[in-house]
Amino acid sequence: MDKIGILGCGWLGFPLAKILISDGYIVKGTSTSPEKVLKLSKLGVKSYHYLIDLKEVMSSPFFKSIDTLVITTPLFSRDKKPLGIDKAIGQLVKIIEEESIKSVIYLSSISVYGSQNGIINESDECKPESKYGIQILTIEKLLNKGKFKTTHIRLGGLIGSDRHPIYSLSGKEFNKGNELINLIHQVDALGIILKVIKNFNNNILIINAVTPFHPSKKEYYTKIADQKKILPPIFLEEKKNKKIVSSSKVIEKLNYIFQMDKLLLK
Repeated sequence: MDKIGILGCGWLGFPLAKILISDGYIVKGTSTSPEKVLKLSKLGVKSYHYLIDLKEVMSSPFFKSIDTLVITTPLFSRDKKPLGIDKAIGQLVKIIEEESIKSVIYLSSISVYGSQNGIINESDECKPESKYGIQILTIEKLLNKGKFKTTHIRLGGLIGSDRHPIYSLSGKEFNKGNELINLIHQVDALGIILKVIKNFNNNILIINAVTPFHPSKKEYYTKIADQKKILPPIFLEEKKNKKIVSSSKVIEKLNYIFQMDKLLLK
């Protein structure tokens, strides 16, 4: 069975490590928190305190003797003037090659598509507009240059029992009520990552991971606010973008069945 390395055991990486251990995989993981490193060790994960510095990526024993590397950290610089993205990712690619890691799974983002209209598939042109989306697409392209197989999982907006846009939008003015949601629950994000790990020979290089449920944000956030018994956003009818990011590929090629198909939190 493959040895899995998880670079970044945070909100997605930690439960992923837990599931993989229960499935019998040998798992290594990193965290920037000493407390999290200890928790990982108690799970049976060989854990390392490690921080990706985008000015210089250093090697670590973490990278040794793993078959598949799962990169859950966005590798995104929040500096006003980010430095050395190309150089830093080039260093990471070199480390992966030197350690003979066979495959990489990068948790990317649908932000690479920008604010296009219509149904968006993996073959459509990327038109990122935000600094975040531009850097994520750059990282995808740099990883593709490596002498290893890479699959990019372009995740929709992540939600879960403890994470949802409604908490920050409640009671505030919001001018995107006419837009459609492109979200994915933590349960399904983890399920798709596991499917990719177990089907790496299928030659799937890019997949969208977005729940096929796309009501308007006004309709959806109003329902969630009512469910949570908090104020809904104050909707300003301005934006009219109708983007739907399609996950037909993950459904058809990986036979994935979404578990949280209506994205309600109860």
